[in-house]
Amino acid sequence: MTGIYRRLTFTLAVAALVGLLLPLDLLAQGMYNAKPAKLPWKIAFQRDKNIWLMNGDGSNQRLWRPFGNVAGKMSFSPDGRTLIWARQGEFTYNLPDGGGGGRRLFDLFLAEVDSTREGYWRWVTFNHGSRGAEFSPDGQRIVYCYDLNANIVDAELPDYQIVHSRIDGSDLKKLARPDARPGECQGMDPTWSPDGKQVAFTYFLRRRANIGEGSKDAPTRPLGLVVVPATGITAGEDELEAMARQNGDAVMPAWSPDGRAIAFVSSNSADGSIYLINPDLTNRRKLVEKTDRLVPAQAPVSWSPDSKWIVFSTVDGFIYVAPTDGSGKPERITSGGNDYMPVFSRK
Repeated sequence: MTGIYRRLTFTLAVAALVGLLLPLDLLAQGMYNAKPAKLPWKIAFQRDKNIWLMNGDGSNQRLWRPFGNVAGKMSFSPDGRTLIWARQGEFTYNLPDGGGGGRRLFDLFLAEVDSTREGYWRWVTFNHGSRGAEFSPDGQRIVYCYDLNANIVDAELPDYQIVHSRIDGSDLKKLARPDARPGECQGMDPTWSPDGKQVAFTYFLRRRANIGEGSKDAPTRPLGLVVVPATGITAGEDELEAMARQNGDAVMPAWSPDGRAIAFVSSNSADGSIYLINPDLTNRRKLVEKTDRLVPAQAPVSWSPDSKWIVFSTVDGFIYVAPTDGSGKPERITSGGNDYMPVFSRK
């Protein structure tokens, strides 16, 4: 029995040694992740204004679409098969009697993530003023920001309207009140509630202001977070303004898949942290605190499908994930230094 025991002990010791060395060998080959993957979903993100894909733990980073002009928020369809994004262009003009200017232009595009047709994509909008799209919970429509003045050559100010349409850009509907005047009900960064009944967005204020002997529009500026019916805005401008001022630094909202919270970034330069708030805009609580080494970018965050994680980028171009229950610190998952706008797949 003693000999059998010794042989068994030796066998177990060899097995343990092999088990230790095998992961080290695979790690050296870049084939083994020393930290178990806790996030099983894909993440799309932007690097050098191109679209990249990676696993939820930051592994298997690969270039997906080398456009060089991708801009702003991206969104996966509910089935995880399609990604929508905006691309940026620009134009400059010279007026006949002198003077001129320029403007950035945006349109929306989408493609199936796993399509074998490399370089394939579809053009969604043709109005040169659309960006920041998000799929509806049923995947049949998209909500986004549309600058109605994008095609007006010498427009002094944008008119950012929250609209939604079918995924081919047809059947466009504005959220603005039917009686709204130009420049009213403005907003950016829309996000659907998971039941599809409400839309949250960053409200923009543009009011008439007397300047000198004349009168002209005051500059457009973000005023805070509002939540409105997806069927259309019914509140007046004063009511929208009062709602927005409850959280006047809230920008880039993102509704959680479980419907229980909205994440946003503080636009206050002295703060700059990421917060959660209830859908009724109460119970504001800090989720990711800005520090000397971690400064969240003024960009949308994205929720994991189970609402237990968010992914976000920082001003110095790194991507982090963080638990939404506050149980752990943010964990960096990229090291490119030029990575922004991450978004979780929804499947």
